Amino acid sequence: MRISSIDTYLLEVPFREPFVVWRGAIPAKQFVLVKITTDDGLEGWGEAAPFLFYAPETAQDVLSMIRDVMAAELIGRDPRDVRAIAGHFSMLDGHEFAKAAVETALWDLTGKAHGLPVYRLFGGPVRESVPLLTVLHSGEPAEMAEEARSWIDRGVRHLKLKIGFGVDRDEAMAAAVREAVGPGIPIRADAEESYQRKEALQVGRRLAKYDLELISQPVARTDWEGMAFLRQQLETPVLADEGVHSPHDVMTCVRHEAADMVNIKVLKSGGALQSMAMAAICDANHLPIVIGSMIECGIGTLMGAHVALAMPGVFSTELCGPFLMIDHLLDTPLRIEEGHLWLSDAPGLGAAVDVDRIEQYRVG
Repeated sequence: MRISSIDTYLLEVPFREPFVVWRGAIPAKQFVLVKITTDDGLEGWGEAAPFLFYAPETAQDVLSMIRDVMAAELIGRDPRDVRAIAGHFSMLDGHEFAKAAVETALWDLTGKAHGLPVYRLFGGPVRESVPLLTVLHSGEPAEMAEEARSWIDRGVRHLKLKIGFGVDRDEAMAAAVREAVGPGIPIRADAEESYQRKEALQVGRRLAKYDLELISQPVARTDWEGMAFLRQQLETPVLADEGVHSPHDVMTCVRHEAADMVNIKVLKSGGALQSMAMAAICDANHLPIVIGSMIECGIGTLMGAHVALAMPGVFSTELCGPFLMIDHLLDTPLRIEEGHLWLSDAPGLGAAVDVDRIEQYRVG
């Protein structure tokens, strides 16, 4: 079996509602889909979901890298040689989203070739299903409280707040949401590097009374000393997020004792192989893992879920794309029940892209 063709698609998919963070409202998001086809007719799908301000690549960067550089070097390779191909492309500095999209398609193909779901290729499941989370739209506290109640009514059991709007506003949002959902629902806060150390300490202490599950990246991604300081001073566990892209970053976090837990985003980190290497470092240092999200569509969500299903040490995920995007683009509905994603034993990722819907969102 050899790779015979690579097709790429640049799509722009709207959010169900504009995604609001402290930088403003974002109505839609661009994605790159890649389809790798073999000479015996198998197809594997991958996805890149970069997000400006959160990653060094844009969707156009990913599209160009795959089309103009990676595609020619993939033709004629055996798609089951995932590690060898990933090692070959490791010579490229950066471009982790492009690498992840290609690697995802290779895992999909490998699973299909052997009649196995991807999580079996990773060693098999360590849990029955994958817990999901949704991100509340930042707005007036009363509106956020109402949205939180509506998600709970629909079976979602984990919520995230985007904070970084100032101490008083952050507290008002946290207070309203906690009152709306009661004491039993885990709520986490994502500060997105918004604060300097002193203000982050003030925010963390003010929010502690609302029993937050964690606070994510309260200071700059490069301020490992600041993260370590806040970890020692705050009651709420501190999650390392924007500063974590690679195994080296996880080692830096460990050396600084900078976090209580680590967020691993599969598509941001170059794919499942890098993510599993990062997870091994976390496991060796007794750090719990969150499998994060760049707000993927269906293929990216499935890839994160397969990793999360097979990876020890994962206590949570932030795979929120199915709740936030207007379309998952899959030919098979995601099975989401009571806030959990259930994967089937179908080969590969368990679903493919519905090609009839590509043109609806295609922009390149």
